[in-house]
Amino acid sequence: MNHTDILLYNYDHKLLEMLTGKLLGDGNIIIQTNRKPRFRFGHSIKDRDWCVHCYQELAGFLQLNPPKYRRVIDSRIKEGFSELYYVQSKTDPIYVHLKEIWYNNTVKVIPKEFVKKLMTPLSLAWWYQDDGHLKMKGKTPQKIILST
Repeated sequence: MNHTDILLYNYDHKLLEMLTGKLLGDGNIIIQTNRKPRFRFGHSIKDRDWCVHCYQELAGFLQLNPPKYRRVIDSRIKEGFSELYYVQSKTDPIYVHLKEIWYNNTVKVIPKEFVKKLMTPLSLAWWYQDDGHLKMKGKTPQKIILST
């Protein structure tokens, strides 16, 4: 059985949809030498409510630490820092499988066949909320732009 089949067979589909949206958006698998992988996502301070919502939804399925505030020094920003909230998981076998599917060594690579199986209105909504925006022309929507 491959990693995709293990996930689809052993884990709730709603969980996999939310994780897919997050991994297409602001989520990542933390990969450290000699440590088990973990899942993490973060959002700017203005998106705190979205961060808390994601935490609450995912915490029904996974062991996650509650959102934590973090101030990051960044000389590229006028203020010299950014403020965010992030959520990090405890270790779990699900992240080993997700790492094998989503990463080539330490580089995230979109697993098109996996995403195709899990692209649902829920995963799309989570992706859009993380890294999407609506391009407008005046008051008329032109197109949705999704980044990853």
